[in-house]
Amino acid sequence: MEQKTDSVEARSGASSEVLRARWHAPGDRRESCTVLENRANDPPGSIVDSHSRRQGYGSAYDFAGLGKQAAAVSILATAYFLAAAVGAHIVNTQYNVFSDYISDYAVGPLGWIYGSAFLASCLGCLALAISVALVVPPEALSKTGAVLLAVVGVSFAIDFAFPTDILPPGAPPTTTVGAIHLVDALFGWVLFTIGAILISTRLRRDAYWKTWQPILTTLAWLSVLLLVVLIVVVVSKAPIGGLAEKAFILDRNIWGLMLAILIFTAPRKLISQARR
Repeated sequence: MEQKTDSVEARSGASSEVLRARWHAPGDRRESCTVLENRANDPPGSIVDSHSRRQGYGSAYDFAGLGKQAAAVSILATAYFLAAAVGAHIVNTQYNVFSDYISDYAVGPLGWIYGSAFLASCLGCLALAISVALVVPPEALSKTGAVLLAVVGVSFAIDFAFPTDILPPGAPPTTTVGAIHLVDALFGWVLFTIGAILISTRLRRDAYWKTWQPILTTLAWLSVLLLVVLIVVVVSKAPIGGLAEKAFILDRNIWGLMLAILIFTAPRKLISQARR
């Protein structure tokens, strides 16, 4: 009975510390230190411990929740991109699937359809970078790769802001806006391949990700091969530049979609353990 009373008093005392803390002036360092010390010493399941978990102070599950939410955004954005890309090909019958580049579909009266796909790719890439940074364990995380993914996301917004010139296969841009689009697109493609390889290869250091790492790495290196093929086709002015570009873009989206789904379905317990 005495032990139970002591336990109740201890909890009440700890709770009162927190309640008194709330009446201090905002930003009081002494108060912050007191609260943190009390929380650090509270046993699991105590009133203050439960309070701190509800508030999310340093909880590993916060990383899991935010990371999974970002992954969900990336999945939805990628799905929208694929739907918009297919829809743009259906309604823009003036373009040739094999020879015309996919950016051409963002030009014209119905160009807004694929134009919105650029913005979806921007959002999806940024969300994927955030989810990777929050969910992948530190020992298996390529910070450089995550940063490159974020930069690739920004490149999609630039592509949207600077539409392409409608040109024959292999022809150089005729306007400054078109030149910016081309340079930015190539820059984004190269950074994506590097980022995908860095992220995929490092995943082998974690047990959960090690299972899927070979598939992701294969898709990443396939994107390198397809990019090389695309560059060769463009330089040679072969009339299949559009097809080569679309194959690269499809591979890129499959890699991103697979990674986002794996993050979204990752067990929360594993994420919390990795972030402790």
